[in-house]
Amino acid sequence: MTDRLRSLLATSSSGAGITWPDVVLAVGALAVTQYWLVQRADYWAYAPLLIAGFVALTPLLIAVRRIDPALALTGLLAGAYGWSLLTGGIAWPLLVGCLLAVWSLPTRWGTATGLILTVVLAAVPVLADVNRETLVGRVYLHVYVRFEHPDGSITTILGLARVAWERVAAASWPRWVSVAVVVWCVAVMVLRRHRGLVAVRRTTGQRVEDLRAALLRRTDTLPVDVLIGVALTSPVLVELWADRVHGNWWTAPGWMPYAVAFAPLTLVVRRRWPAVPTVVLAIAALLSYWQTDELWTILLALAVALYSLGTARPPLYWSVPTAIVVLAALPAIAALIRYPQMVLLFPKLAQQPFIWDFGHRLRNLTYDEMVDRQWPISLSLSLLVPVCAGIAVRLYGRNREAARREAELEAEVVEREAEQVVLTERSHIARDLHDVVAHAVNLMVIQAETGPDLVRRGEADVLAGFQRIGDAGRRALGELDRLLSALRDADGVPDPQLAPQPGLEDLRQLVTDVSSDQLPISLNLSGDPTAPPAGHQLTAYRLVQEGLTNAVRHAKATGVRVTVESRDEGIAVEVADDGVGFDLATGTGGRHGLAGMRERVRVHHGTLSIDTAPGAGTTIRAWIPGVAE
Repeated sequence: MTDRLRSLLATSSSGAGITWPDVVLAVGALAVTQYWLVQRADYWAYAPLLIAGFVALTPLLIAVRRIDPALALTGLLAGAYGWSLLTGGIAWPLLVGCLLAVWSLPTRWGTATGLILTVVLAAVPVLADVNRETLVGRVYLHVYVRFEHPDGSITTILGLARVAWERVAAASWPRWVSVAVVVWCVAVMVLRRHRGLVAVRRTTGQRVEDLRAALLRRTDTLPVDVLIGVALTSPVLVELWADRVHGNWWTAPGWMPYAVAFAPLTLVVRRRWPAVPTVVLAIAALLSYWQTDELWTILLALAVALYSLGTARPPLYWSVPTAIVVLAALPAIAALIRYPQMVLLFPKLAQQPFIWDFGHRLRNLTYDEMVDRQWPISLSLSLLVPVCAGIAVRLYGRNREAARREAELEAEVVEREAEQVVLTERSHIARDLHDVVAHAVNLMVIQAETGPDLVRRGEADVLAGFQRIGDAGRRALGELDRLLSALRDADGVPDPQLAPQPGLEDLRQLVTDVSSDQLPISLNLSGDPTAPPAGHQLTAYRLVQEGLTNAVRHAKATGVRVTVESRDEGIAVEVADDGVGFDLATGTGGRHGLAGMRERVRVHHGTLSIDTAPGAGTTIRAWIPGVAE
């Protein structure tokens, strides 16, 4: 039992927003309050409708008690006191809502602040009731009075019956209600402190933002739409019942006032089928227009439906014509309808007598009065404003969404470009590591394999072989150290002084290091080796280096010829061996460096060709154009 209570308390303190249980409680409390208001319509019908409408709507604040319990408690206490001023009774549904708001108050305001706030709010009705008779006089400005003049004429002032006025004025706010609210608040705080629940305090700005987010959320919108539909139905019912007390709607059948009053409930489906509430509320507005001057609350509900038509999912080429057709149909129907159709809608018209007017025409005065209430074209034009507002909100939302997606795409492009840069740099690093390490290791392997032959030749040849192995290792370590130093640059930019930058003049040393008795290598270097740019020289050097590495590792050649010609137009490179060759159609025979050679040449917009066949040797030719080209 303790765990279940703790779970309930934690759920109540979560501040999750508008929940279905709170919506059901709010709608239920509003239904009961509305029913009692209808039963007491002979009281509040003579009071300002704003007060009755406010009292009718306050139960909906139960739905936001988790978000801002102070707002809910303030509104519910004000509504309960307003009910007392209107009818002299106790609004029990509103008092239950006050207790629910107090239950959530400590979780959003803290213990001390919540208690002080509850005491202050509970004391306001008690203090206001000191001048209750004055307040009742301001609420009910007119009391029913009937004067009989000496000449026999009678003057009647419509208003609240004197007996009812005296009953409301004699009643008072039950002080035990305020005491009960404060005691309940203390009990809730003691219980929460005993359970160790921590308050999640929110500033005023945060509470406003929470309320805005709850009402404007884009997912699970049905609870909010239910509240909107009910919130617009209640004032329509209040205004309509006040009209009935004042003598309107007597020609309408018994079902029609209820149908008009509950028409705003169709706004529950305003997001999915916005045309449904638009058509239903337009019909309700036209019917009410024939019964009273203007039913502003139904026009407000129609405006919300038209706004929803502009913002909802249907495309504009469908929603805009729908709104125009509906608004154009209202004045057209009002202008074209005649007596037979009106009798079908309002059967009591047929019971009204016809009289002869001065033009010797039969007239039904009640019918004439109704049809004279033509739907103003200006009103239909005014109702286009919420449609345009909805369209503007829709387009604004689309532009914001497009801007958000564009920003996401731009960020994605930047991220992909950064990834591509990283991949490119990795490719360059891998290629340089392959050129440096693989070449040096191959040289050391070759020298080591010739060791047995050198032993037979004599000590001097053995020492020379070891010397060549050491030289190759030291050069590899030096180039590798420069490469890693470039990678470790603090700003991420390689230092040209540290990066490995061999050129055409280093080809002689390269050929000398690789050449051996088993694999003699000839070099023909013509032209000015210092003239080409450093990047072009490095590419030519790496091509020769990779070609010699492949010849040593794979070709089983007995001789290699290297030709490098430095011209003004560019650098021509050729590496030819007399080895076993390979089949280009089936693969590269394990020559992984060939892809790096193609990539290096492609960077300088050059060309690379490989002539080879099994048993026919391999010739690699490359042309690296100069900057001028």
